[in-house]
Amino acid sequence: MSDKPKNVFRIDIEPTEENPDRHPTHGWQVRVKRQKEQHTKYFSDKRFGGREEALEKAVEYRDELLEELPDPMDPVKRSAEARSKTGVIGLNFCWKDDGSGTSKPYVQLSWLEDDDTRRSAAYSVRKWNLRRAVWKACVRLHEARAEQEGEAEEVNDMFQTAFPNIREQYEKGPDGNGLPEEEREEAAAQA
Repeated sequence: MSDKPKNVFRIDIEPTEENPDRHPTHGWQVRVKRQKEQHTKYFSDKRFGGREEALEKAVEYRDELLEELPDPMDPVKRSAEARSKTGVIGLNFCWKDDGSGTSKPYVQLSWLEDDDTRRSAAYSVRKWNLRRAVWKACVRLHEARAEQEGEAEEVNDMFQTAFPNIREQYEKGPDGNGLPEEEREEAAAQA
């Protein structure tokens, strides 16, 4: 095997002047990360009968592991997840000016159709209250994703993830200084 195999790393550690008691270690380590979980296993040259034999076993193990594990997350999706302030990709909270100069709270969602057309919807917190607006948005997002992908995250899981984050954003108010008095009273009445 002349090419370096993916997810298989060589480890050669010898005692040094700084660490003379360090045990010499020679072998291959398989490292695969999926859904934020690291999977590793070490294959010692000594235990497997030499450098090449240990490499063969490591590659064999890596291939079996990759068969069992889910495919890696799409980098675009991973990037979107990192940017999501709600914990649910495609779901966010905002304050929109209704044209009268007054900012009103909305729960928004967006998704891509099969033809890559971006679609969106929004639910007014004033009309539905915060909890129902988040729930309705999660239901709609679930339906859109199930239509497109055939499977989607469960509505309750989306809601449990998004609601605390959206509530926190809502409570900060439109300018980040807390809810206006009338909004605070409405929120208290809905709780």
